[in-house]
Amino acid sequence: MAQRILAFLAAVLMALGSVQLTAPAADAASRPARPTGLAITEVKYESFTFRWDRVAGATSYTGKLATNATFTSGVQYFKTSKTTRKPIQLKNCTTYYFKVRANNGSSASSSYSSTKKVTLKCFWPREFTTINVKPRSGSSIGISWTRPKYATRFEVWRSTTRDFSANLVKVKTSNSWYVDTNLKATKPGKSYYYRILAFNKSNTTNVRHSPKFEANLKPSVPQGLKVVRTSPNGATLSWSQAWNARQYQVRVATDSGFENTVKTLTTTDGRTRLTFNSLEPGKKYYFQVRTINGLEQNIARSAYSGAVSASTLAAGVPLTAMTFNVLSANRDGAVSSRRWNYRKQAVAATIGNSGADVVGVQEAYASDDYPGGDGVTPQWEDLRKILAPKGYKRALTGTDGLYSYQQCGTEGCWKDEYQLDGNHIFYKASAVKPVGKGGRISLPNPDGRGSGYAASWQVFEKLDGSGVRFAAVNTHLYAAGITKRGADEDRRVAQVNTILAALEGTPGLAGLPVVLLGDLNSHEDHRPVSALLAGGLADTAGLDVPRTKANFNSSHGFLNPPPSTYGTQIDYVMVSNDVAVKKWELVADIDPTTGRFVGTIPSDHHAVKALLTLPR
Repeated sequence: MAQRILAFLAAVLMALGSVQLTAPAADAASRPARPTGLAITEVKYESFTFRWDRVAGATSYTGKLATNATFTSGVQYFKTSKTTRKPIQLKNCTTYYFKVRANNGSSASSSYSSTKKVTLKCFWPREFTTINVKPRSGSSIGISWTRPKYATRFEVWRSTTRDFSANLVKVKTSNSWYVDTNLKATKPGKSYYYRILAFNKSNTTNVRHSPKFEANLKPSVPQGLKVVRTSPNGATLSWSQAWNARQYQVRVATDSGFENTVKTLTTTDGRTRLTFNSLEPGKKYYFQVRTINGLEQNIARSAYSGAVSASTLAAGVPLTAMTFNVLSANRDGAVSSRRWNYRKQAVAATIGNSGADVVGVQEAYASDDYPGGDGVTPQWEDLRKILAPKGYKRALTGTDGLYSYQQCGTEGCWKDEYQLDGNHIFYKASAVKPVGKGGRISLPNPDGRGSGYAASWQVFEKLDGSGVRFAAVNTHLYAAGITKRGADEDRRVAQVNTILAALEGTPGLAGLPVVLLGDLNSHEDHRPVSALLAGGLADTAGLDVPRTKANFNSSHGFLNPPPSTYGTQIDYVMVSNDVAVKKWELVADIDPTTGRFVGTIPSDHHAVKALLTLPR
C-alpha cells in the first residue's frame, strides 16, 4: 500500500514539473523584441514625427514622451498600432525625449527602446508693444515693457550714442523690467540710448529687437535764479548750472502763483542765461526756471525753482541796427560779377533800403589798388560816397576821415583808417547823431596781419527828442577754423574778451546801452558767442523774437540758390540786456519760388538787421 502511494505522488510531481518547465518557454516565445531603427522627421514648432521599425509579433506599441532625459518631467504616454507617431500641441523651442516599446497583446511587452532626443523649432518672439521709461533718480533709470509672446529672456543694451557705437553695456534678465543704476549725474546732462533684445529660451538665431529709444536721468532743480537786467520789453535771467541739465525752461507770469503764465521759453543749448523780449513795458513779472534733460524721447524735467520778480522798464525808443560784411574789393576771385565796381550799387541799395539807423560794415578796407579802383580812393570811401545821397554818413570812430596826401599834406594819413581793419560804422543822419569822435579797440592779432584786428565804436544820440544815447560797436573776428574750432576758437574768445573789457573800462562807454555789430566767424553754439552772452549781451535772434529768412545761412559764398541750414549764422546783431528786440531779419532779395537771388548779389554775406527798443 505504501508503495502505491509513493508511486502516485511521484507521478504527480513529475506532471507538475513538466508544467513548470514548459510555461516559461511559451512566455519567451510571445514577448516581442525591443524596437529599433528609431528616427525623427518633420520637426516643426509644436510637433514632430517619430518613427521606428516594425517588430515581429508586436500587436501595438507604447510610447513615452518627456521634457527631460530621466522621463520625470512633462511625461506623456501613447499607444498605437502603427510604427509612427506625431505628438502635437507641444511647446516650441523645447527639447523632448522619446522612447517606445513593443506589445504582444495585453500581457507581453518588450523593454523600451533607446532614447531619442529632439528640439522643436523656435518661434520668433513677437514685436515689442509697450516700453515705459522713468527716471528714478539722478543716477538711475527704470525701464519696463510688456513681455512679447514667446519671449522667455531678454538682453538690455545701453550706449551713449544713438548708433550704439560707444560705451556699449549689455545686461541679461528674465524679467520684463530693468533698473539701470550704473549711471552718474553729469554737468551738462547727457542722454542714454537703449534697446531690448528678446530671446526664446536658448535660441540665439530668432532674436527680436525693440526699437531704439532715448532715456534720461532725473535732473536737479536749478538754483540761484536772478534777474540780471530788464529792458522796456523784456528781462534777462541767469541761474546756476544744474545736474543732468541739457536745456532749461523758463516761464514768466504776471502773478506769483503762475496762474496767468504769459510765456514759456526753452533754451536750445543748455546755457544758464535767457532773455525775454516780448513783455509789456513798465509791468511787474514773476519768473521760474526748471531743468530739462533729453533731446527727443522720454524727456526728464525737474520741478520749477523758486520765483523771482522784476519790473520791465518804461516804454523805450526804437532803433534799427544792421551788420553787413560787404567783402573786400580785392577778393573777387577774378569773377567779374564779384568785382566791387559791379556790385557796389547793390551793396548801397541793401543798406539804403533797409531803414537801418546804424550799420556796421566789415571788409570795407583802406586798399585803393583793387580791380577797377582809381589807385587813390579806398573801398570804404567809395562806399561812403555812394551812401551819402541815401542819407548815410560814416562815423569817424577815432579817425580823421582823410586818406590821401592831397588831403592832409603828409604821407601815411590813411593809416588810422587802415587800422580799423575794414570795420566802419555808417549812420542815418536824420535818425541819430554821433557824440564825440568814437574810437578803436585793438584786438589780439593771432596771425600778425598788418592792419591788426579791431573793433570800432561810436556813441550816438537819437534825434527823436528823447536824448537817448547808445554805443555802437563793430568788429570782424579772426576767421580761421570756424568749424575746426579748437585753438582757432580760443583766439576768437580772446578777441571777444578784449571787447567786453573795453566796454567796461572805456570812458564814455560804460553804462550805455550797447549794440554790437559784426562778423564773429562763430556759430551760435560756439564759445565766442557764449562769452558775449555771459558778458551781458544778448543775441537779437532770440527765442521769442519774430525772425524773417532765418533758414538762410548768413554767409553764402555767392552760391545761388544760397544755402539754408539753421544754426549756421556767423553775422550778428547783439545788444546789452537793457535793450529789447522786436524783430530780426536776414536781408536778402530772394525769389520765394526758386530760392534764388533776384538781381545782383551784393556780397558773399547776407546783411542781418534787428528792430530794437532802447531804454530811456
